[in-house]
Amino acid sequence: MNIATVIGIVFGIVILGLATYFSTDSAGVFVNFPGLAIVLGGTLASTFICFPLKEVMRVFNTFLLALKREELPTDHYIEEIVDIAREASSRGKIHLEKSLPGIENEFLQSAIQMLVDGYSREEIKEILETRIEQTYQQELSSAGIYRTMAKLAPAYGIIGTLIGLIGMMQSMSVGLGNLGAHMAVALTTTLYGILLSNLIFLPIAIKVEKRIEERVILMCVIRDGTLFIKDKTPAAIVLDKLKAYLPPRRWASIDRREAQDADEV
Repeated sequence: MNIATVIGIVFGIVILGLATYFSTDSAGVFVNFPGLAIVLGGTLASTFICFPLKEVMRVFNTFLLALKREELPTDHYIEEIVDIAREASSRGKIHLEKSLPGIENEFLQSAIQMLVDGYSREEIKEILETRIEQTYQQELSSAGIYRTMAKLAPAYGIIGTLIGLIGMMQSMSVGLGNLGAHMAVALTTTLYGILLSNLIFLPIAIKVEKRIEERVILMCVIRDGTLFIKDKTPAAIVLDKLKAYLPPRRWASIDRREAQDADEV
């Protein structure tokens, strides 16, 4: 669970709720269900027009992706690749085939399977790079949906406000007593649009894009590690080259675990 995302959403709602409560004599004036329906309904309608149905239905899964843990365990996969490289250099291709059932990551498993099947270095590189590019483009479209929703929500907020103003102008023919109340209700629709855009849709899009970058880095680690195994690169060199994908603050944990494994051997 990504605690930072949950804290940000909850903290934002609480702060805005408290500010709303203490800034007016009647907090109920900020409750406008027709306006909320205009913003959410209009944003969803335009999103369905902009994107295929299958991509829009992935929006909920994308939101869950933003709530997952902060960082992918890239260091764990680096250690796994180094272990495979070490065993492959000492035991050969037979060990690679035996290690396949114990590999959980599908991308890594398919890459090692290509080594077992005798694919050339150029073929492995081309296939893996194509899969990385396709995965990047498909996942990026999910973040693009949220960015589109972030642009649409304020626009529908303004539309809702215009609808409210039209009703307000019509009521002026009867009397001016409720003019202020009608104006307040009309403006809340714009407020809803801006809040949804900047508190929900845009932050989720940025969070998902960050997750996509981390996943692409992990896939690049697997690609390079597979090619190193194909080239029969020594395990120590494989480790040093793959560590370059990680920030320096995470190097120590890998070195420590590698030292422990060496002591056990």
